[in-house]
Amino acid sequence: RGAGGVRIFLALVAFALVAAGCGMIAPQPTPEPIFVTATPEILPPTATVIETPATPTPVIAALALSATALPLPTATDTPRPTRAATLTPSFTPSLTETPIPTGLAGLAAGGVYVPGACSVAAAGGFATILGRDPALQASLGCAVGPAVPINAAYQDFEGGRMIWASSLGDAPGGVIYAAYNTGSYQRFSDTWVESVDGVAAPGGEGAPEGRTAPIRGFGKVWGQNPPVRSALGWAVGGENGTGAQIQRFERGEMVYVGGLGTFLFVGPGSGSWRLDGTAF
Repeated sequence: RGAGGVRIFLALVAFALVAAGCGMIAPQPTPEPIFVTATPEILPPTATVIETPATPTPVIAALALSATALPLPTATDTPRPTRAATLTPSFTPSLTETPIPTGLAGLAAGGVYVPGACSVAAAGGFATILGRDPALQASLGCAVGPAVPINAAYQDFEGGRMIWASSLGDAPGGVIYAAYNTGSYQRFSDTWVESVDGVAAPGGEGAPEGRTAPIRGFGKVWGQNPPVRSALGWAVGGENGTGAQIQRFERGEMVYVGGLGTFLFVGPGSGSWRLDGTAF
């Protein structure tokens, strides 16, 4: 048993040495296999472009013009159609604006006087009166001469008043107005000449108490025109001289008489009258 034990011991030692040399004393871990895989690169999303077929651009071929390339057609005479005359108009007239005339006819349509449309303007208080009275503007029309300072006289009668103006505005020669209480008037040329006609009025005899017959120019018109004498009757006072202004219009006059006011005589030589208190 002793020799056998030694052999066993020696065998164990040899085994241990062999195991140590061969790495069999402690078992070594088996290495795990390593698999290397390629990681794909993440790219940004790419827009998908859908191509639309382009519309072809029409190509216009340029034509070279020449006398031989494009021959002109030969002109032929085409007879015009004839149509029988008719009295019915075949068109509709179009309305056009008619300019306002100037000068002596500066009244707009409808008879309204347009300031500035006349070549001669109304002056002073005459313009004031016209500006507030369109009806009077239409009745008198445009001024045909400037306002003129004159001498004047007036006399009251039973049936109205007589007014003398030394001139008819810018027209020569004096005039006499017989303005009746009825609102109508008549204008007479002053033809009285003292050395020829005298002072007393024809038919002036026999005036009732408190009444007199007119003299000089008033007396001549009154005495020689029975309708005037009948309408006016006898004078109820004497003559009154004063300064005045007068302006002629297309259809009448405006006469400012100092102490009375402005007389508006509408009508060419006769017509209607009224007194306006506006001063010149």
